[in-house]
Amino acid sequence: MKLEAGTLVCVDDAGRRGLVRRSELNGLDYVEVDCAQTTLTAYFLGRAPDWITAAHLRIEGGRRTRDLQVLDVRIERSDDDGLDDSMIVTVDRPGDFSTYRLCVYAIDDAGRPTGQTPADFDTRYACVGFSFKAGCPSDLDCDGAPSCDEVQPHEPQIDYLAKDYGSFRRLMLDRLALLLPDWNETHVPDIGITLVELLAYVGDNLSYHQDAVATEAYLDTSRQRVSVRRHARLVDYLLHEGCNARTWLVFEVDQEELTLQASDFYAITKHPQFADPVLDEQHLPRVEPQPYLGFEPRLASGQGTLTLRQARNRISVYRWEQADCCIGRSATAATLVDPGRLPEAPEEKASDIDAGVAEGRWHQLQLKVGDVLAFEEVLGPHTGAPADAD
Repeated sequence: MKLEAGTLVCVDDAGRRGLVRRSELNGLDYVEVDCAQTTLTAYFLGRAPDWITAAHLRIEGGRRTRDLQVLDVRIERSDDDGLDDSMIVTVDRPGDFSTYRLCVYAIDDAGRPTGQTPADFDTRYACVGFSFKAGCPSDLDCDGAPSCDEVQPHEPQIDYLAKDYGSFRRLMLDRLALLLPDWNETHVPDIGITLVELLAYVGDNLSYHQDAVATEAYLDTSRQRVSVRRHARLVDYLLHEGCNARTWLVFEVDQEELTLQASDFYAITKHPQFADPVLDEQHLPRVEPQPYLGFEPRLASGQGTLTLRQARNRISVYRWEQADCCIGRSATAATLVDPGRLPEAPEEKASDIDAGVAEGRWHQLQLKVGDVLAFEEVLGPHTGAPADAD
């Protein structure tokens, strides 16, 4: 049975190439193509024969460009004995993107190729494949050369669900029982058990760090605030350090003015013992209730007292004697009704009244810049009933 050289695929042919270099046979190693794609540089396995001419060479292959002709051949000898000789081959035109073969054939008495390998050439290295477009950029996914299937070593059966100290220790002991069947020591002072437990501890620690890193690597699964801050920083969002829970408190007083110190009161969450929202002073807890939360007042900077006014229990919006009024979504101003009244004494001059109004002498709201107004819906917008208020 004859086996063609081109049908055998080997992973490494260094041994065969070394034999050719050490023997009297010749062979082609590889081919380089210049930028013009009309000059080929073919390297030999060792020294090149003296008898090669253009008639001995043929360029086979090609899809669109075929039957390339060899115009000239020139042998270049290497000055170093350890280097290979080369051959400069000039062709008539460049080839296409397919793979070509440069072959050396024997010729007959008439100077025509016979298609047979010369006597002093190794049959396997009488032809060498190359491409004219090896140096051209291409986005094509070329098919790789066939390769021999690697022999897969026997892999041990490993339980990849082992994630803690106990499972790692059991896994290593089972593996050692398979590799070292004669070793059956199970006492803790044994050096083998000591190494197994040490490696199990290290594996348990690494497994914990892997889980922690994988958890903190995503915003949806992060459990540490510093990880959330870093994720937010990637999208140019600065996460605030945070603050305690806070809310607005609305006070209603039954006297004209009441002044409280910040240390005189605090607010608690709803307590089941205090069903009545109105508490007397003797019913207030002297100690912060547990587990119900207590909140201290946070006044504006520089204020140690809080002044509550009865006029601020409910502030109406002035309608300018109009009906069915509403405040638009884009409104930035509104006129409020102050319950204060001008003096009825006739001895007040008109100029003094105007000056008093400008100074806010009779204003009861006493609003100033920085005060917060809470707008509350007291009537249903469609029915006008208090029960429908949102």
